Amino acid sequence: METNMSRLRHNRGSCSQKNELSLQTNKLNQMKLDGPKKTEQEDLILVCCQCAGKELQVVVDTGCQSNIISSACLERLGLKEHMKPFKPEGEKISLPHSMKVIGHIEHLVLTMGTIHVDCSAIVAEDNDKNFSLGLQTLKSLKCVINLEKYHLILGKTDRVEIPFVINASAHEDNTSEA
Repeated sequence: METNMSRLRHNRGSCSQKNELSLQTNKLNQMKLDGPKKTEQEDLILVCCQCAGKELQVVVDTGCQSNIISSACLERLGLKEHMKPFKPEGEKISLPHSMKVIGHIEHLVLTMGTIHVDCSAIVAEDNDKNFSLGLQTLKSLKCVINLEKYHLILGKTDRVEIPFVINASAHEDNTSEA
């Protein structure tokens, strides 16, 4: 009988832990729903870099394998003549937001902090997006996304910290919570 009582106490404890976790999850979801509505742009992680001698804000995109550059951004950088046409043979490329691939560019040199990155990118026919660093490049650079300090950290031994570009409303939200 004592064994049954201890089992009952043990089960009751885990049940209350589950209920507590469920309550915390519900509170978090409610905060998300009640919180101020953010635009998609405010949710992006942006960092500054240079490409072709021009300042560029780059989206850190862990949801896409490849780097993506818009045709409009490529034109602004003066690199449109380096684009090679896209030939859809063999490799299937999945892009977010049903973007249309029109080409690719090899040896796109970015300067992030003190690090020079030679990468390739898919060129998409999209005038809204600029440039996004995909997971493949982030992994090769051994990147760490520090959401507490708002930095993208590159490298393992010789680390370079690149601060996020924070828009004013997102910054106000983060400082008011502290």
